[in-house]
Amino acid sequence: MSTVTEPLTIQQLDPLGTLDGRLVSVASAVGVFVISTIMTWLNLDAIAHPQLASASLLLVAFASTTLIVTTSPLRSPFSAGMHALVIGVLVIAYALSSASLGSAGSLVADYWSPLVIGIACMALAPYRPVVELVAVGIAASIFTGFIALVGASVVGSDAPPIIVVFLAMTPVLTMSLGGSAFIYSLTQTHVRWESRARRAARRQLERQQVSVARSVQQDRVTILNRDVVPLFVELAKRGIITPEDRARAAQYSESIRELMVTEVNRSWLESVVAHSFGALDDGFRVRDPHRLAPAMTAPQRTALRAAVHAVAVGDELSRESVRLVIEKTDSGAVIIVFATVTSSESSWRSSLAPYFAVLRVVFTGLRISYRSPSLIVRFTYDTP
Repeated sequence: MSTVTEPLTIQQLDPLGTLDGRLVSVASAVGVFVISTIMTWLNLDAIAHPQLASASLLLVAFASTTLIVTTSPLRSPFSAGMHALVIGVLVIAYALSSASLGSAGSLVADYWSPLVIGIACMALAPYRPVVELVAVGIAASIFTGFIALVGASVVGSDAPPIIVVFLAMTPVLTMSLGGSAFIYSLTQTHVRWESRARRAARRQLERQQVSVARSVQQDRVTILNRDVVPLFVELAKRGIITPEDRARAAQYSESIRELMVTEVNRSWLESVVAHSFGALDDGFRVRDPHRLAPAMTAPQRTALRAAVHAVAVGDELSRESVRLVIEKTDSGAVIIVFATVTSSESSWRSSLAPYFAVLRVVFTGLRISYRSPSLIVRFTYDTP
């Protein structure tokens, strides 16, 4: 299923911004494990069941590792299942940590666990829709409050139950809802900016259409001045029309017709490729027999346009070798990009990594096949 049919996330709206901010998510994941380890060590005297405390730390380590791995741009987009898994594992880790205190423990010794869950909720905020962030945050806070209430009854705390539940739920609820509110604000800002950008793009397209029309007209005039006018002058001097003249006139007419048909049938992708590669474009770089390029969404077009331009101006790939093929599949379309690498593997991978990250978010099933010097990139998208 295409990601573009799901509720929007910041990772989808701004893939490069999310990629730049991933360091925060990684630091948060590491911080979650470090905090858990330090606080467990500081409260060793209060732990009655070391096995449960150790299991709790192992689960925290698993959740932190999962967060780091699954938010990688190489594995995007981050799924709802992974979101629920990370937060759910941390909630279970809190339950084990609370149980490790036993009846002689103190609630103060385990106050850090809800804070860890809240940090994880904030770290994952850029990767999932706002509604899901709120739902998971509320669910996690309810379970956290329940675990704290059970722990208080086992310990025999004198604090009122409502206070115990409130203290446990507050870090999870405030951090998850705060992260959701921040992401909602970013999403609305980006949507407004995108709306303005689309209006500007439409105005630019209208200006480009005028430019294209002038270009086509100029090409026609060139053909007329180069071929047709001399033919007419020659006919006017001779006063007769020969079979050779008819053949030449048919040839010139066919040339003008082919030029008009080519311009009318050119897709936005063919126009982008022709503009990006300039004189290097031979008119055969894009093969789209089923005319599937117009079915791409605006984010998909933007991502592919940026990638094409990067390849055209870069020196990691042979620009003469680049070819794009769009084929129809049972569920939509697949784009296959063929190219010859002219640089080291580390060089082209590092240079094109941001573009691959964006393509992986807005398209589906991106696969990279490299056997020096041949590079093949495949990705799919849905069509009506």
